[in-house]
Amino acid sequence: GLASVFLTPVIYLAYDVGTVEHHRWHTWLMRFGGGLAILPFMLALALGLARAAPAAAGERALRVAILASLLLFGVGGVIGVVIQGSNVRIPAHYHGSIVGVTLAFMGLAYYLLPRFGYAEVSERWARPQLWLYAGGQLLHVFGLVWSGGYGVQRKVAGAAQALRTWEETAAMGVMGIGGLFAIAGGMLFLVLAFHAMLRNTPQAAIAAQGR
Repeated sequence: GLASVFLTPVIYLAYDVGTVEHHRWHTWLMRFGGGLAILPFMLALALGLARAAPAAAGERALRVAILASLLLFGVGGVIGVVIQGSNVRIPAHYHGSIVGVTLAFMGLAYYLLPRFGYAEVSERWARPQLWLYAGGQLLHVFGLVWSGGYGVQRKVAGAAQALRTWEETAAMGVMGIGGLFAIAGGMLFLVLAFHAMLRNTPQAAIAAQGR
C-alpha cells in the first residue's frame, strides 16, 4: 500500500498528465496498491474478530462498526481490482472503500462521545443506524457495479445516461434506493450524535476532559 504512494510522483515525472501511460499507471495503482495491498491487514483483523469473545454490553455497536467497515472496504477493494473501462464501476469502487472508512469513524465517534463527557449513544439506536448506513451503501455499490456491467458511463445523469434496457434502468434504480437508505443512515447518525452531545452540559464535558 505504501509503495503505491511513493510510485505516484514517479509517474508524474515519467509521463505527461494527458498521456495514456499516465492514466494506465494510476489505474494499476488504484487496482493493486489500494485493493490487494490491504488484504493481509483485513485478513488479520477478521481473524482477530473471529477469535474474540462475544462483545459485552456497550461494545456491540463498536463491533458492528468494525464488521461493517471491513465488509464495505473489502467490497470496494475487490471492485477496484476488476475495473475495466470507464464506467460506473469506478465510483462503486471508491464508494465502497470510502464508506468503509466512514463506518470506522462512526464507531470511533460512538466510542469517544462518553469519554469526552457527553452522553453515551444507546446501542438500541446505534446498531440499526450502522447497519442501515452500511446496507444502503452496499446496495448503492451493487447497483453501480450492475450498471457498469452494461457500460453505463460515469459522470453523466438523466437522459445523458442513455439507459436502453430495463436491466440498466433497474440497476440504476437499485443504486438510487441504496443511496436513499444510506442518506437516512447518515442523518440518523447526526441525530444520535448531536442528541448525545446536547444531553450533557458543556461544563460537564470540559470537566470530564480535565480529569
